[in-house]
Amino acid sequence: MRRAKLRLALSAALGLGLAVGTSSVAFAGPPAGMPDPSRMSGIPRPDPQLAPGTVTVRCLDGSFANPAIGVTVTLEVQTAGGETKRLEAQTVEQGRASFSIAEHIGATVTASATIGDEQLRSQSFALTAQAGVALLLVRPGNGAGAGAGTPPQGAPNHGGQGAVPMPGKPFALAGRPAGQLIVGALDLGRNAEGEKQGELGPIEGIEIRLEIRRPEDAADAEPEVRKATSDAEGRVSFEGLHEALPAGSVLVVEATLEDGAEPTRSQELTVGAPDFRLGIMAYAVVLAKGAMPADGAAGGAPSQAQPPVAPPPRMALPGPRVDKSLARGQVRVLLVDARDKPVANQLVTVHSSQTSGDSSDRSGTTDERGEVIIDGVTVDQDTLAQVRVVYDGAPYSSTLFEMPEAQGAIVPLRVFEATSDRQRVRSALQIDVLPRENDFASVTLMYAVFVDGDEAFWVPGGMRLHAPDGTKSVHVLPEAEDWLFHDGEAPWVDVDRPLLPGQEIRLSFAVGIQHDGSLELDWSAPFPLVPDASIVSVPAELDVTHGVAGAPEVNPHAGRDGGPIELYKLGHDRFVPRICDYMAAEGHACNVGLWGGSDMSVVVEGLPVRSRIWPYTAWFLLALGVIGTGLGIGLRPRVSPREALLKRRDTLIAALVEMDATQAQAPAKASAERGRERKRLVEALDRVYRQLEALGADQG
Repeated sequence: MRRAKLRLALSAALGLGLAVGTSSVAFAGPPAGMPDPSRMSGIPRPDPQLAPGTVTVRCLDGSFANPAIGVTVTLEVQTAGGETKRLEAQTVEQGRASFSIAEHIGATVTASATIGDEQLRSQSFALTAQAGVALLLVRPGNGAGAGAGTPPQGAPNHGGQGAVPMPGKPFALAGRPAGQLIVGALDLGRNAEGEKQGELGPIEGIEIRLEIRRPEDAADAEPEVRKATSDAEGRVSFEGLHEALPAGSVLVVEATLEDGAEPTRSQELTVGAPDFRLGIMAYAVVLAKGAMPADGAAGGAPSQAQPPVAPPPRMALPGPRVDKSLARGQVRVLLVDARDKPVANQLVTVHSSQTSGDSSDRSGTTDERGEVIIDGVTVDQDTLAQVRVVYDGAPYSSTLFEMPEAQGAIVPLRVFEATSDRQRVRSALQIDVLPRENDFASVTLMYAVFVDGDEAFWVPGGMRLHAPDGTKSVHVLPEAEDWLFHDGEAPWVDVDRPLLPGQEIRLSFAVGIQHDGSLELDWSAPFPLVPDASIVSVPAELDVTHGVAGAPEVNPHAGRDGGPIELYKLGHDRFVPRICDYMAAEGHACNVGLWGGSDMSVVVEGLPVRSRIWPYTAWFLLALGVIGTGLGIGLRPRVSPREALLKRRDTLIAALVEMDATQAQAPAKASAERGRERKRLVEALDRVYRQLEALGADQG
């Protein structure tokens, strides 16, 4: 039975859901200390336990205790050729539906289902050849906490914008189907000088336009426009957008709120961006006329100061592609920073590597537009090129690409200023422990990090993450291969590229550790762990006796063999900076491996051990064999040198007598060869007599 690996809802824990504040709305949640499955809803996770091309969708009605059985799960598969296929399967006893679609490796996949009256839809994901994918679709309610479409507990109102939403900026809506965008038109009743010029309330009967630009649209193409008229509450609704718009699509809503005035526009909303996850949430945007009075929002009640308008999401940069305006062997590099501003006077290198092992570099410096054209790049079918930049001390690189045969290539690349402050990074961890053969346990550290702000995390020389004590083998999981490097048999992994801000990054790896029935797992997470966001997962037959908080939650059907597993809340120490932090702050590399920060010690009991009878028996028999051989050698009869020489003499004399007898019986058969043989025997006999004489002299 395949095991759908349960993981923490790291995206919810590390993304928008961890905004600091207190919500005025109470949400139902699981018992204290228990993981909340609805926070995992819709988030696809590569699972090395599943065969490549396998997708498992687990449907739950609020919690693991309520699997949704008999639900139709739909898988939308968009192939590389642009064809869209829809596959369906029914959930079975554990609420799980499985799909085997290895023939569609490389396709983009989205899962959806309706549980009760709730329409649920996952994020879109790429089907890779490295591992299968497991995901949950969870309907909020029935004891579940915040899920897809429900703000996490403790999140501020309006997606962290305060009690009053910021005009033109999206915020998530609870209780609405994913893919819905509601636009509200509001008259604030005041002009920019604070003078009253109308009544505070919705604006009815105006046309609201939604402009859509898809990633594949040309830069000068006209956007698609959808229109709707505001109702009595000043609202319009655009539904099902996630079904028609791929990730990277850019939306803008606008409306003319006052006769003769310029249209009021929202900020650009990028589908798939951290603040606009339209595939799993519903969102709202307010277009406002006028200004909020300084002394109150509606009749004199003092209003809280509003935070400044956040910068728009970063534009999605395409990968390397053909540039027909360039000549053969030319590469145009466009370099931008975290705010989409051009980076000028920056050295850029195009590195070419051949399958034969040869390599070459061509360099140039960006102009004030952040652009540089580099000539003389190798063009060959056995050569791959890559753009490399070192910015603010951190190395950045593009994906590998093959140079076009007849034209040039264009490569946009984003760079960030760097920070070495580990407290700018939040993290969450899931530890999976599974027994293996020969007294080994497989320990998987599924570790996700999120860098706040506009700076990438990077320390001089990179960061080395040591595996837990006693590790015998290390394997980097596919989801972390872009960020971690493992060198052969070393008991560590290296973070060899900057951790980019504003996105969830996986630094996951698995280790093999030998045990004697009890496994003590000591490790230190390199970044601060989000409180109550990390868990330990073990099969139900094992016991976690140290390093966890509270009783476990049992998932009855998530084990590799379809059996139960137990989920414990991980206990850990508070993050403490170490010596490497002070070295990095001074610009020095730290090679002593002291990048720990949040210490933990977990003890797992009840691991199976192999029988000791046969190993002990084998060692006993081997010892007996060695002793017997030694006795045989020691007790064998000893022959003196004189006895050996006399025996040799008698043998030679017998050979000469036999040779003479043969020659007497058949003298005609004598030959030169027989003469040489007789001479050899006589010479050997002479040597024996000489040795006997010498031995007799020594004895005398």
